[in-house]
Amino acid sequence: MLTHQHHGHDHGDGAGPHTHLTSVGIDIGSSTSHLMFSQLRIGYPSPHERKPQILERVVIARSRILLTPFAGDWNIQPEPLKKLVDSTFEQAGLTRDEIDTGAVIITGEAARRENAAKIAELFADEAGRFVCATAGATLETMMAAYGSGAALKSREEGRALLNVDLGGGTTKVSVIDGGRILDTTAINIGARLVAYDENGCVTRMEKAGHRFLSDLGHDLQIGGKIDESLRARVATRMARVLFDALAGAKPPWDDLFVTHPLRGSPKMEGILFSGGVSEYIYGREQSLFGDLGPYLGREVRHEAERRGYAIVESEEGIRATVIGASQYTVQLSGETIFIPKAAKLPVRNLRVFVVGVDWEAPVAERTMNAVKRTLQGRDPEVCGSPFALAFSSPPFLGYGAAQELAKGIGQALASLESSDGPEILVFEHNVGGVVGGILSSEWNIPCVDEVTLSELDFIDVGEVVEGEGFVPVVVKSLAFGM
Repeated sequence: MLTHQHHGHDHGDGAGPHTHLTSVGIDIGSSTSHLMFSQLRIGYPSPHERKPQILERVVIARSRILLTPFAGDWNIQPEPLKKLVDSTFEQAGLTRDEIDTGAVIITGEAARRENAAKIAELFADEAGRFVCATAGATLETMMAAYGSGAALKSREEGRALLNVDLGGGTTKVSVIDGGRILDTTAINIGARLVAYDENGCVTRMEKAGHRFLSDLGHDLQIGGKIDESLRARVATRMARVLFDALAGAKPPWDDLFVTHPLRGSPKMEGILFSGGVSEYIYGREQSLFGDLGPYLGREVRHEAERRGYAIVESEEGIRATVIGASQYTVQLSGETIFIPKAAKLPVRNLRVFVVGVDWEAPVAERTMNAVKRTLQGRDPEVCGSPFALAFSSPPFLGYGAAQELAKGIGQALASLESSDGPEILVFEHNVGGVVGGILSSEWNIPCVDEVTLSELDFIDVGEVVEGEGFVPVVVKSLAFGM
């Protein structure tokens, strides 16, 4: 059942009912912040699909690009952001009551500031409808790959592509093959690791920026001069370190990577750039913003060409981010779910982490290892926050396999701190009751099933409907411009 149908629905292509949602995407990043309003058409692409999908996206208004406002203590200043949001609502001719759903995402260095979560909440007046997330490097990298159009291009053209998202604080890299993101990494390279005023005096210096300057024999501090020649040299060094990292070379210092290095990849058939620096790479931006953007864009393109990469045009550069969120409701039968009496429901806006499992022996051991890999891969920014663990698997093979699945999940959970366990388990197939019953002697975790989720989803789970035996589950999927 699709929600918010007050905007009307249609059956124009015979694929089932559709609904139209007005959605807002707000991105607060290391260097820049912006938002956009979109009209999303949600429905079923075919009569056989069980999960509604975004069938059409139309951007109806974009804000100006604002340099993310940081105070003297490097916390984010909320007032300029609020003014940006209010002015864009006015420009779009929309009121807050006309927004069905949305996403507020804080990324990069902004996500690591102490008041990041409070900033997200500031823009989520309707917490039940909005996705509010402080995105760590992994989620941010995935969003860039989808927002730039790289994932779609890879799927439609059957090509292996690298998406390199160059921002102000970090560079995020996705290895994509056939539309699937096989690996990601984030690297401490960005245009605003060193920023300066109109006189060339340094106004911002991140730790990684100091690393690159020291590597070139310079020890600049805030207030010191960085001339054009040195800016170019720093950008050249950054570009070479970046492409060395893509080639698997040993990093020049230990903390170059925000996450892990790439684990190896198929032969790349093209490289696509997104993020603020990409506007210079593709020649779409000439303005200066007191940072290394123009120099880094020129040197990255030069280095890519020198190393034989085929440069692919991107649909979005600095705006390669979420344009909002789609939302729909699933009502689950009570026959195959498990809701313990002590379950703390409802829960809202749970970030989804997906575990891929199969039924190959030994099922319990393979499941345990898969769960541990997924949980260990979480970004530090989200560890300790409530989350849902979703299991993707081939069709269910029987009670014995479900028992082994439950055993493996229990073994993995036993290695976690009690405060860092999942709030809920979600299964694609109807094994929730079996798994939940087996786990119930040790764990007080609701288990719902017959719901397919991705790592770009957030979910709400309501209380059991009295007399009906099911729980309502609302799935909110991040939406992208492609």
